[in-house]
Amino acid sequence: MVTKETIVMKDKTLITAGCSFTQTEIPSMNFTRDNWPKHLSDRNYDELINYGMFATGNEMIARTIIHGVSQSIKDNKDIVVGVMWSGVERHTVYSDTATRPGKGDFPYGPRRFIKEPIDVLHPNAVSPSKGGWLDMSASGLTVPEHPWHDLIKNWYSVFSNKAYSEIKTLENILMVQNYLELNNIDYFMCAYMDDVLSFNLNENTTYLHDLIDWSKFIKTGMLEWCESRNYIISETDQHPTDTGSLEYTKQIIETHLKERDLI
Repeated sequence: MVTKETIVMKDKTLITAGCSFTQTEIPSMNFTRDNWPKHLSDRNYDELINYGMFATGNEMIARTIIHGVSQSIKDNKDIVVGVMWSGVERHTVYSDTATRPGKGDFPYGPRRFIKEPIDVLHPNAVSPSKGGWLDMSASGLTVPEHPWHDLIKNWYSVFSNKAYSEIKTLENILMVQNYLELNNIDYFMCAYMDDVLSFNLNENTTYLHDLIDWSKFIKTGMLEWCESRNYIISETDQHPTDTGSLEYTKQIIETHLKERDLI
């Protein structure tokens, strides 16, 4: 039954990427969540291809979008892209020898995003495969049993810094924008929280910042918007509720898309 809130669906494929605020499933763990990509797709598009994954940094978001869009172009899909950028301090490094040890409380990688773009191994699974992307998320510092805890500790104590993180985020945004513009694909971008798009502009960042088309961005961060309306799961789980994701989709994302005549 069509309700008053239902928007006429278009014959398009919505491709999305982001962190846990964007994730809608982990097939190997039977995990599902009604985050904004699902709401936006259900209300506006015929198909959803979502590469959202917990703890994902902006490098992996850029890689999965470019790879996913390139595959869909080959299939002659009519595409709209939505990107929710993640914390700038999150990084990934590639290892051709890393393996996933069995047992644990969380489905750590290595991520093999080309073969399994939206899935990771079940926590108790042992993989004979070697190689993949390792998420360098600061959350791993609080988990001593994390398979590459020492690597993460070294990364954040020796290599990671705010300036480098901002430069890499701007470069990733610019890379994705240029790719989508080159292929004449409609898109919008936003951030899971306001701080992601708050850059310290200096000689290393201003020239990149000025090359980005900020008119394609939603300026309202999802976390702060949901927090101000008590749409957060709990004090210890700072993720939007399903209702928060739906309302952010309707009031913020769809408003932006309507203003640009994309829905």
